[in-house]
Amino acid sequence: MKIQWVKNIQDCIIENEIFKDTFLIYHEMYTPPNIQGIEYMKFQKFKQTYFNHYINSIIIVGLNRIITPSNRCDMVNDFLQTMTRNIPKISIDTSPFIGEPWRLWYHFDITNSGKFNVPHGYAIETEWKHWFYRDTNDCRLSGDNIGLFIDNVYSDLDLLTTEFRFTDCTNKDEEYYKKIKEFVFNKNNSPKLIINELVRECNKHFGINLSFDSYLRKNEIPIIVPDIGIYRFVVEENIRRQNIYNRVIR
Repeated sequence: MKIQWVKNIQDCIIENEIFKDTFLIYHEMYTPPNIQGIEYMKFQKFKQTYFNHYINSIIIVGLNRIITPSNRCDMVNDFLQTMTRNIPKISIDTSPFIGEPWRLWYHFDITNSGKFNVPHGYAIETEWKHWFYRDTNDCRLSGDNIGLFIDNVYSDLDLLTTEFRFTDCTNKDEEYYKKIKEFVFNKNNSPKLIINELVRECNKHFGINLSFDSYLRKNEIPIIVPDIGIYRFVVEENIRRQNIYNRVIR
């Protein structure tokens, strides 16, 4: 399979036909699998020397950390995504994405698989953000839709079953939320800043740690939070991300 999300990188499945001049590129946070007859190189070194090598095929370990929103325009990524479009590639990682789910698109673009028909990362990120901010009611990345756009995936990851539960707020808590919401809306002029500060201040007030990645906390079931607007938004987003995660590994 071109895309493999596995608990242990050593358990990846590599087909028998390892091409001559195959490079295995890996992020330094990962221990690469032991495969005979190929050349290994940390990504930090590869991005300085990629133009010096003759490459027939590429195995990438740790793409979630190799291509990030901050470095996606680096020339080495253009080499991996565009200039080597016809070279066979396999992407191996321990999860489909880190952070926002649109980033899983890179696995499919790098390996020239999937059916997204998206020209670059900014396009799929924009579609995601319209859905995240509720500008649109649907997105091809949703748990219901994404199965139509992915293929060539193998995974041995466990399905996530994190649950959330709301508790009633006291009058004092509701008064606090009303005041902090007014303060945050008056202070900030972008949805991202408003959401982030509101979550941060409410977490501090209620003594909890709710984030958009809380669905990954497998040992804390259910996650109990006060029933206020910002927490309803964050919980809904967690459920969305968990649905996407479970759909793509299934």
